[in-house]
Amino acid sequence: MNEFIMTQKDAMKAETIKRQYMEKGESEIELLQTLDEKVKLPGTVASIVVGVLGALIMGAGMTNVMLWGNLISGLVLSIPGLIMVLLAYPIYAGITSGRKKKYAQQIRTLSDEIIGKAGKARS
Repeated sequence: MNEFIMTQKDAMKAETIKRQYMEKGESEIELLQTLDEKVKLPGTVASIVVGVLGALIMGAGMTNVMLWGNLISGLVLSIPGLIMVLLAYPIYAGITSGRKKKYAQQIRTLSDEIIGKAGKARS
């Protein structure tokens, strides 16, 4: 007779599959993660767009210099591209900083509630 013995790994796999079929409710931790994403995502997207565009523009300028020998037009393209790449992080920091101020109170309140509940559960 072939008897199946459930291991911890099997139980974890079953739990993962079960979660896929459960209705999603907004738990406090999920709400906290959503707020955290609202703070960080816009700055991340903006900085990636600016950085990639700057790198492409700088690359076009460097191509002008190296392949076609157009030093002046290559520098005219490369320098603004380089500036855009260098501004990517300050753009991220500025947007994220502003959004942190906007959502700080909500995040702190929700975090304190979660931490308080976790502390009571341990007691």
